[in-house]
Amino acid sequence: MSASTTPAFHVSGLSNTKGSIVVPNRKTSPAPGIFHIDMDIHFDPAVDHFPAGTLSIQTYMVNGERSIFIASSIELINSYGKHNPTVYLTGLCKQAAGSSETADGCRYWLMVVKNTKNSSRDLDVIGFCIQDKNGNRIAYGADV
Repeated sequence: MSASTTPAFHVSGLSNTKGSIVVPNRKTSPAPGIFHIDMDIHFDPAVDHFPAGTLSIQTYMVNGERSIFIASSIELINSYGKHNPTVYLTGLCKQAAGSSETADGCRYWLMVVKNTKNSSRDLDVIGFCIQDKNGNRIAYGADV
């Protein structure tokens, strides 16, 4: 077996993240868009077999799905940084009932950063992407 056929393993690290952020308009784009993310996720390898918790991403974007995506699994959570804590999450998600369209086999990727202790927001930098089973991007957004 060559090195190119060796699968990439996902190993989560000790992490705990909880917060909510509503982005009323994307500041970096002329197109209006809204997204709202709620999460409460934890992983402690000393006591947990897998990362656990809840994550929902509500999107009302001009250039993507207008839907609510709910994590059905949290396959990876990693966090690091003392002065600007950063968390990365990935896993599977499903669209909530009543969504404008239905995409099969959704996967999400999410990054959140807390840059300053004095910020009024739970999170200062956030970015996400949701893809269907074919790798088509169906929703994405970022905000600083």
